Amino acid sequence: MLLSLPRDVGPHPDDGEMITAAIGRYGPYVKHGSKYANLPEVDEVFTIGMNRAVEVLAAKPTRGKPAAAKPLHELGEHPEAGGPVAVMNGRYGPYVKWEKVNATIPKDVEPAQVTMDMAVELIAERQAKAGKKKPARKKATAKKTATKRKATADKTASGDAA
Repeated sequence: MLLSLPRDVGPHPDDGEMITAAIGRYGPYVKHGSKYANLPEVDEVFTIGMNRAVEVLAAKPTRGKPAAAKPLHELGEHPEAGGPVAVMNGRYGPYVKWEKVNATIPKDVEPAQVTMDMAVELIAERQAKAGKKKPARKKATAKKTATKRKATADKTASGDAA
């Protein structure tokens, strides 16, 4: 039976590409195109049918970039600058999003109660706060280091002569 592997299960109903069942380095799996899905038991490689193979492949999560977050609700266009303003649910709590500006909603305010006026005010505060950031410290360049080494060498050379 092992010599019959990899085994073709059949063409996928959606695109007609062949589904294959086999045992690999990490255990039994089914393959459709470039998508692999693990099987729970080795015996299933020999008995898996089309319905079960399609089900296992569909249950496998896809890798890569997650889908863009959907807004909790949209407030409409920004009254002064244009562009959509939306209330989003983020990792650290709800926030208002407008273009590239994300403004945190205070904890005492429910996201559903946010109005356009409140959102514009939060965005303005966030933009003002972003303008006050300290510039990043510059790292010492090779030129400064070379100058310091030369100055140190000159001092030690003049100290030896005296």
